[in-house]
Amino acid sequence: MNKPEYFNFPVTLLDGFMTNSHRVLKNILYYALYQHSLKLEFGEELELIKSSAKFYNVQLGDVDECLELGGELYDDFKDAPRCGLNMEIFWDFYKSEKSEFEKVCLLGFLAIKSILGKKPYCKIDNKFWLSRMSGKAKSLDVSELDPNIQKYNSEYQTKKIKNELKHNWGLKTYSRYTRGFYVSFQLPLEELIYQAEKRRKSTKEKQSKLEEKAILDKVLLKLNNLGRDN
Repeated sequence: MNKPEYFNFPVTLLDGFMTNSHRVLKNILYYALYQHSLKLEFGEELELIKSSAKFYNVQLGDVDECLELGGELYDDFKDAPRCGLNMEIFWDFYKSEKSEFEKVCLLGFLAIKSILGKKPYCKIDNKFWLSRMSGKAKSLDVSELDPNIQKYNSEYQTKKIKNELKHNWGLKTYSRYTRGFYVSFQLPLEELIYQAEKRRKSTKEKQSKLEEKAILDKVLLKLNNLGRDN
């Protein structure tokens, strides 16, 4: 069996990460272990949790707590968008003290990963991005988000996070005359720019055709009215 590389979990578990990252990471761990235990066939629940922990090479201090809390989290967040956290990054953040900026960059990374899903690239805006960083499935007004995330709602702060993700987390991002910005972890920057500009050109052409049709309808209506007057 292949060695696991990621803990998969619903983004809703990220809520409160800036305040208590250790608790959030523990919930992610318990969720992932419980979820994997459901795929195992033989044994009682506690034995399945132990087998799941062994699969992930995790030493559990309290198996009963993992079973109970993991089960509750699994039941509560079945339908939430999901993302994967590399296990090396997980343990680095779990075992080491991190700065506030390091924490918010991890949230920014996971938020984009959850929005992308299996897509090679997509277009997002800061409001949706910050919402996911707060553990929200949908785009919400910034005033409804975690205050620890709200303070990053400025061009300076979001640009600072994006630059860190570009330089050290493998993110490609692009924006030009667009509302929002394009992101990808898969495409080379040149390909991302190509896709973005192709979509922008297509959008402009559609808008131009709509404008032409509106003008044509107006002219035809005017001519029709002239015909009636004559």
